[in-house]
Amino acid sequence: MRLSLEAAASFFPAAEPPPAILRTPLQVDGVSAMVEVWQSSRASGLVHASSTPTIRNARLRAIVKWLISAELDLRPFYALAAPYPVIGAVVLALPGLKSLRPATLFEMAVIAITEQQLSLAAAFHIRARLVRRFGTPLEDLWVFPSPERLAATSLQDLGSCGLSRRKAEYVKGLARRIAEGALDIETLRRESDQRIRDALVSNRGFGEWSAQYILARGFGRPDCLPSGDTGLRRVVGHYLGEGRRLTAAELEQALAPFKPFRGLAAFYLAVHWRLRRDAEPRPIEPRGLAGARGAAHSGIGGTHAVRR
Repeated sequence: MRLSLEAAASFFPAAEPPPAILRTPLQVDGVSAMVEVWQSSRASGLVHASSTPTIRNARLRAIVKWLISAELDLRPFYALAAPYPVIGAVVLALPGLKSLRPATLFEMAVIAITEQQLSLAAAFHIRARLVRRFGTPLEDLWVFPSPERLAATSLQDLGSCGLSRRKAEYVKGLARRIAEGALDIETLRRESDQRIRDALVSNRGFGEWSAQYILARGFGRPDCLPSGDTGLRRVVGHYLGEGRRLTAAELEQALAPFKPFRGLAAFYLAVHWRLRRDAEPRPIEPRGLAGARGAAHSGIGGTHAVRR
């Protein structure tokens, strides 16, 4: 089954060569399905999708809109950014760029746990092991493990994937709450930022950074800014702080002119910075989530892939 849906803007950067395909394996009503998303022409504004096995049109449309943040209209942000030389130039270099979401908010929450106080590369490899061990194989990828599967997994087995004892407890505890119905994380999509934050930090292992990160990347709230993130403070400082790492307060002050799109502005700077860094010659190293495609088209634990 194939469908087309109008996107507010292309989610592939204009500088990219012709269409990549986003492949996402996921569970739909208890059935594993591979969803493919692509854009045949940037000028058309149309995004195409297919699924194997077939998913009914309305359901597939909702899944794809969620994955590519189709509801996010970039035009107000671009108008706001245009008068500012630095942000304006970055936006012009990355037209249509949007962050891709994980298929579920549970997956996003596990991502946040794994990335606490770790490099993106290290967290990526831990998630890859987690998904390959407890997920469901589908073609050449894996469906992210369900809350029920991880809730039933021992702390020792979770730790064997590279999680610390404490993080294994966080993952198992969250999975158990969702599996038992104590937390319905998906229904939070309709709630306010504050209500979502309160619901998240009530779970063991989730603090302010995790809540803001999940709000920004998982829920797609464009003004949410994880100001405690040292890497983000370094990146924004590179552009807006004369090259120095900003404090959390300085980060918020530097991005204040872009409210209600502070998180989106930070995302654009982060992707631009990573593009520039990757273009510079340097010794070969494990890439993990490095590179702008890692930031913009997140390959999470082996569950997402982009094929050229």
